[in-house]
Parts: sequence; structure tokens; C-alpha cells
Amino acid sequence: MKRTVEVRHDSTGKEIQLHDVLKDEETGEMALVVYASNKAGVRGLAVENKLIGVNDWLDVFPDGVWTIVGNASVSSHS
Repeated sequence: MKRTVEVRHDSTGKEIQLHDVLKDEETGEMALVVYASNKAGVRGLAVENKLIGVNDWLDVFPDGVWTIVGNASVSSHS
């Protein structure tokens, strides 16, 4: 059974996207949104910060837990 990770929205209602940099307003923890998959066929967005041990599917968090503070794939170079 293949499953995709459900869409989530940040504390302002904005849809969380790949490479968004997130801040948990309650704990202050920061994380990056990455694309992930596993052997069970689940695929989609996950929240990761290897430095502090955060590694979960995005949809395990309810809407509004995270605030988008930027996107790591944005470049100022043309």
C-alpha cells in the first residue's frame, strides 16, 4: 500500500513546501523540509534536523506547529 504524506500549513496558513526552513514557535527548534521515502512505499515531505535528532514525516505534526522562516533553495545568484 503506497501512501503519500499529507500537506501541512504553517502558523500563518501558508502551505509548507520542499526546502522550507521551519521554526517550532513553542520550542525554538529549527528544521528543514526534505523529500523522503521508505521501504513501505510512503513518500513525501519530511522534517529533518540531524544536529538535534528531528526526523519525522511532515504530516505527523498538526497544522500551525511550524512557522516558515525561509527556503533553503532560494538563491540570490542569477
